[in-house]
Formats: sequence, C-alpha cells, structure tokens
Amino acid sequence: MAPAPHVPRGGEHMAAAEEKRALSREEFLRGTAGLAAAGTGMGLLVPSALASGQAKKGGTLHLVYTDTSATETSDPTVQTGIAVSQPALNNTYDRLTYIVPGTWAVLPRLAVSWKATADAKTWTFKLRKGVKFHNGKPLTSKDVAWSYRHILNKKNGSSAYARLSGELDPAGIKTPDPHTVVFHLTKGDAQFPIFAGTYQTGIYPDGTDPKKDPIGTGPFMLKSWKPTLGWEMVRNPNYWVRGLPYLDSVRAVYIADPNTKVQAVTNGDADMSDRIPFTQVNSIKQNKNLRLYTLRGAVFLDYSFDAMQAPYTDARVIKAIKMAVNRKVVMQAAIQGQGVLTGDVPELPNDPFYPPGRGIPAPDIAGAKALLAAAGHSSGIDITITTADVYPGIVDQVTALKSVLAPAGIQVTVNKVPTDTFWGNDWLHKPAFTSYWNHRHPKEILELLYRSHAAWNEGKFYNPKLDALIDAGGTTLNPTKQRAIFRQALDMVAKESGVGISFHVNGIHVAKKKVQGVVVDPQIMLVLDKAWLA
Repeated sequence: MAPAPHVPRGGEHMAAAEEKRALSREEFLRGTAGLAAAGTGMGLLVPSALASGQAKKGGTLHLVYTDTSATETSDPTVQTGIAVSQPALNNTYDRLTYIVPGTWAVLPRLAVSWKATADAKTWTFKLRKGVKFHNGKPLTSKDVAWSYRHILNKKNGSSAYARLSGELDPAGIKTPDPHTVVFHLTKGDAQFPIFAGTYQTGIYPDGTDPKKDPIGTGPFMLKSWKPTLGWEMVRNPNYWVRGLPYLDSVRAVYIADPNTKVQAVTNGDADMSDRIPFTQVNSIKQNKNLRLYTLRGAVFLDYSFDAMQAPYTDARVIKAIKMAVNRKVVMQAAIQGQGVLTGDVPELPNDPFYPPGRGIPAPDIAGAKALLAAAGHSSGIDITITTADVYPGIVDQVTALKSVLAPAGIQVTVNKVPTDTFWGNDWLHKPAFTSYWNHRHPKEILELLYRSHAAWNEGKFYNPKLDALIDAGGTTLNPTKQRAIFRQALDMVAKESGVGISFHVNGIHVAKKKVQGVVVDPQIMLVLDKAWLA
C-alpha cells in the first residue's frame, strides 16, 4: 500500500539524517528490497547483491537485449518500457522516490521526505541537498518543476500525460525555495509518492530538452544513444552517493534473436542478458559459470483487441475470445509454466487488490460459441493477432491461443513482425496485438492501460464509470475502502475491456557469475549503481 499522508516511510524528521547517510540509505534500499518483496508474492531475487567479496572499481559491463524500437528517445518521460532503453535511462536519471517492489512502500531518492495535506491534494517534497547534475549544475526545485511540466505538455508525448494531467496543472507546481517543491493537485491522490517513483518521472535540468541533452543525476552518464543498435554510459564521477558507482562504463547491444542473445553470454561476448527463452532455463542452471535472476510474476503478457476496429466493435466478440481461452494450456506452451495464472487481471492473484470473486476462469467453449452466434458469427470468426519477439514467450502465446481458440470457431492467424518496427507501426495500431507490462500498483496500471483516452489504452476501453473508480481509489485515504474500490475497478476491466491476460511471467535474466551487485527491478529494469565485476 502507499504510505499514509504525512508519513513518508520514515517521516520528515529523517531529512537531515538522510543527507548525512546517503550511502547507508542506498545500502538499505538495495539490500532489503528483495526481502520486503518476498512476503507479498512479488519476488525480487538479487543473488549478486548477496554475493561475498569486496566490491572492485573499474571495468565495463556488457549487456545484450532483444527488445528495441526505432522511435525510442533519451527522454525519460516518453520511454515506453522498451528493455534495451530502460537500463540506460533509469541509471542516467533519478526520480524523487523509489518504489520497493511488491510492497508499494516508498523510499527517499532525490526527495528526502514528503508530506500531504489531509485531503491528499497538496504534496510537499523536500529535496536532497548536495546533488549535482552530470553537467555540474546543482539540483533545485526548479529542475523538478521543469521536468514535471514537461510531462504535462501534451505535445511532448509523455506516456504519463494522461495520468498526471488529470490531477495537476502546470501552474499548480510551486517552488518556494531551492529545496522544496509543492504540488497543488486538483484532486486528492494518495498514491502520488508512488507516481513520483515511476520510470517516466526522471528529473533533468531546468531549460533542457532530454531528447537532445540527456542530463540527469544518476550514477551513469549517457555517452552514446543509437536506437535499434545500442548505447553506452560512463561513470558519473560526482554521483551523490559517495563511492559509487563501481563500474567505469556499461554498454548494451541489440540482438534480434533471443537464442543468439543468450549464446553471447555463454560464449563470453557479453556479461548479462535480459529476459531469456524459457526453454533454456534448465540448461543454464547446469552451467557453473552462469547465474539466473528471477522475479516472480514481474511482467504480464497481454493480447489486446481494439474496440474501435471491427470485429471488436461488438463487445460480445471480445468476451467470447476471452471466455474460450484455456489459460493453463497457454501458459505452459508459452513460458514452460514459468509464471502465475490470472483472470485477465493486471495484478497477481495473491495481491490484496485482486478481485476476490474473480478467480481463474475455466474455458467455456459452448458459452463462447453462443456469444459469437449472437454477434452474427454462427459459423465462427477469423482474426489476426500481430506480435513480435519483444519478450520471451510472447509469440508462443499467440500460437497457443490459435490452438485453444479453434474449438470455439475462432481461427487465429499469427502475424509476426520485426521487433524493431513493432512498437512504432503495429502496437496500438493493429486491430489485435500483443504487449507486455511491468508489475505496477493498480492506480498506475489502470491509469496507463485502461483509463479513457490514455495514450496506451490498448483496448480503446472508454468507460466513465471506470474513470470515476480510478479517481475515487486515488483520493481515498482509508486502506480498506481504497482496496474495495480498486478491486471493483480491476473486476470491471477483467470482464469488460479488450485486454486479455492469461498469466503473469517470471522475469528471468542470466549473467556470468563474475557480475556482482546488480539488482533486477520490475519498475526500472536494472539498478547498476552497485554493480561490479569480480
């Protein structure tokens, strides 16, 4: 749950101590996040962080990825969560807060404390002193105001625009002194500190354009940026956490084929790979030189149907498709069972926000046929689902859907397209397509994926009742009432939206055992400030 207003996970009294104990705060944040998460079902496995040995400075960490986009930029507010760009942008820019995976607890980052008025409409953040940007400029409240106003400018295309503009006007951001920023919201938002830790809220200097000048306060500085090819970042010698980072540089290369990507790690060309094919998990476990990083249910794969395009303009068609899915069969075929089943809900079943009556729906072939017949498709229906190899198992998921939907008279054509053009040309454009999403608080995922007219509303689900529930949940401070509201909202999107979700995926990365201190995080992908090479 989000921390209650006035209690920023430790209180405002921590501000002075935080500035003196920056490194110990980082040690606490990095070292205990996994333990905190383990109790909530959102496992955060950090084997390297627990490794013995003295950290060493120097060296270059070589990363390989398969997910990229030609349209990706160095602007953190518009990043789409593409795997190849997230580690670069999220280690170049810092955010006001840090979200502890799975617990929804919020810890200080560029902000050392925060408090809210009783109605959660006014949030005051105190900034950490002594922080400098990569260009040497000291961090001030004007930089935070500039960065958030950038999100609020619709022309900039921020993926967080719909989330933030619904409750904040640019004029509502005040900077009473260099280390205080005040957000005067138009409505209460009990989750605002959580939003301040999401990856679209990176802070950069007042007056700069992050698309042209990627300047942050993070542990690394972006040296080169080449969409669809890779990037390089180098150590920030003036990082605000004393003694960090350890690495001289980090380099990432895009490799289209997932198996070739893993081979690059096993043969020594690379040090670490993002999400690996699930068929390779067992063989990697037998390799004494490699280590797996696993996050339980870190991501969900979806298959979305655009309600503005035929045949999905008839809600009965979407409902019939979702009704006919055998989730267990699809999960086994797509990811070798390495995940957690869900009933079209973008939260894990053991999450307190999961609708209690939803469960995991069994396939209903007869019911699906009846719905299709009522919609004018008594002889069945042909559909095409567009996909790309942007995440392990995502293409296999569509192949499995083709198999399980056929008995209901739903004939699926699998349209596999190149990964480097998928996000720009196909996602959000085709009538039906796949995608993947990192685990998020219900408020955040509902804002991004389901709110009417949100930039990433995959199913074009426009429902004022849902919008009202999102608003109510966001302004309700009572945890029990808030939980009930979000459960109702999640139940609605599971039953009525065009987004189908059969399972949440365990995120599995692989690295050489010499890679130490890396934290795999579902929000910001890789935390590299304490990474080192043995």
